[in-house]
Amino acid sequence: MNLRFLVFPCTLFACACVPAVDDEVDDPGSTDEVFQTEAQGDGSFISVVDARDEAAFTYIDFESRAGVDGASAAWDLGFLRFNIATHAEVAVLGGADFDALVVAPADGYVVDASDPETAMQETMPGYAFDLWYDYDPMTHVLSARADLVYVVRTPEDNYFKVQLLDYYDDAGTPGLLSLRWAPLAPPA
Repeated sequence: MNLRFLVFPCTLFACACVPAVDDEVDDPGSTDEVFQTEAQGDGSFISVVDARDEAAFTYIDFESRAGVDGASAAWDLGFLRFNIATHAEVAVLGGADFDALVVAPADGYVVDASDPETAMQETMPGYAFDLWYDYDPMTHVLSARADLVYVVRTPEDNYFKVQLLDYYDDAGTPGLLSLRWAPLAPPA
C-alpha cells in the first residue's frame, strides 16, 4: 500500500498508563514537530515522524505519544531517513491483520544488533524493522510493505502494534514516515 499521507495538525497526548490509551486530546494546542499524532477513534493512531535529518535519529515514545531525546531511556523507536532503530523488543508478523490483532504474541521477539558498525550501515542489517519497505530501483521509490505488522514490547513492558504506511508526504517529500499504531493486550 503506497499512500500519500495527509499532514495532520500536531497534537500531543498525555498518557498515564498503557494499553488503556485514551483517544481524547488533553491539550489540542500543544505541538510536537517530530511526531505528529492523530487518534482514529478506534483505539489506533496515525502518526507522522519527521525523519528527514540525514545525520541524527528522531526518537519517539509510544507511552507519552511524543518525540523524545534519544539520550534518555524513554524512547521506543528511532528514525533516521528509512532506518528504524529500536530500544525495544520487536516481533515481525508477516501477513497479520492489523485490525484483528488484539493480543501480543508470547514469543518471536528480536532486538537490534548490538554492533554499531553493523547496525548503522545503509542497508540496515541488524535492525528489527529491517526490510519494512520495498524499493523500486527504476523509480528510486520506497513503498511500505502492507503485509507486515510489528509488535513492539517497550522497556516499560507495554505492547504496541505498528504498521508502516508511507515514507513520503502528499508532496512526495521523503523521510516523513507515516505509521499506524495501537496498544495491545499483553500475551496471555
